[in-house]
Amino acid sequence: MRQAESIKTFRIEAFAVWRATAEAPRPDVSFVPPLARRRLTEVERAAISVAWRVKPDGEVPVVFASRWGEIGVTAKLMRQFHEEGEMSPAGFSASVHNATPGAFSLFTGNRSAYNAVAARERSLEMGLLEAMAMQCPALYAYAEESTPEMYRGALSPEQAACSVAVRLAPGDGEGAVRAVLRRSDAPPASFESLVDFLEGRASMFATAQFSLAWG
Repeated sequence: MRQAESIKTFRIEAFAVWRATAEAPRPDVSFVPPLARRRLTEVERAAISVAWRVKPDGEVPVVFASRWGEIGVTAKLMRQFHEEGEMSPAGFSASVHNATPGAFSLFTGNRSAYNAVAARERSLEMGLLEAMAMQCPALYAYAEESTPEMYRGALSPEQAACSVAVRLAPGDGEGAVRAVLRRSDAPPASFESLVDFLEGRASMFATAQFSLAWG
């Protein structure tokens, strides 16, 4: 029996993408005050750099998603605990999954709600689904840092540093996207497949829970 589908329409008002390259191994966060900038983690830098480029003038809910989150900070804390028997409280506060949207809210003065999503290999698509489900203007950001040296070989495939941010709102018009919600056995959606869709190289972005199509 075919499963019922739910169809919704929303607009993609803006998006931004960053990938680590040899020419630009770290994202541009020059808009952050110098003292605060030095304290940013790699994941915060990646997410905030793209979220800043698409942020609206007003306040909107923020959804942040990452499979591994602050894996570099966590690895450093575990090494510190093993070697010294204790860990930095400041480091621990930066290791939690909602540290990134919290930092973005502070820098932008955004007092609206924010969520942090971690859904293993489906984190990218589940974060986007969370943003769509709000049915109101929202900002979605996804970010990963490169796989730390101590995890290379253990985590496959190795992750390259990357981030994407999307500002979306309900309704039709320019940038309209048709979302079909359903369940399937589709493999986890990749970062590149979402970027291809946003940049117009693919007509559809398909996941296990929903598919997106332009117009």
